[in-house]
Amino acid sequence: MTTFAQYLAQIDSPTHRDQFAAVLQWVAQQDPQLTGVIKWNQPMFTAHGTFILGFFAAQHHFTIGPEQVIFDQFLPQIKAQSLKHGKKTFQIPFDQPVPYDLLGQLLQATLTLKATTTSFWWRG
Repeated sequence: MTTFAQYLAQIDSPTHRDQFAAVLQWVAQQDPQLTGVIKWNQPMFTAHGTFILGFFAAQHHFTIGPEQVIFDQFLPQIKAQSLKHGKKTFQIPFDQPVPYDLLGQLLQATLTLKATTTSFWWRG
């Protein structure tokens, strides 16, 4: 699998597929330096060769995985929105509105943090 379209084709529910596609499209439109790629069989966005955000679609939700330092910074907001989370990722249920405000803040914080990063992962 090498494209977002191929990834999306694997999502059985048309409603979930459309919602997930809309999220990926929204992220792509937020900054011209973002590049959508498939790595480790998951859609993610990079900028100038460095990881920005990763995504994974499951049956009832999709998962967003930022860099650990960004996840830690935004964990209070993730909790405030009652989003289920793990140690490095959080989930958006398909039956709830996408918190684009949170996603946008997380994205901008990551782009700022990694503006001059040349490695794939953050090594701060």
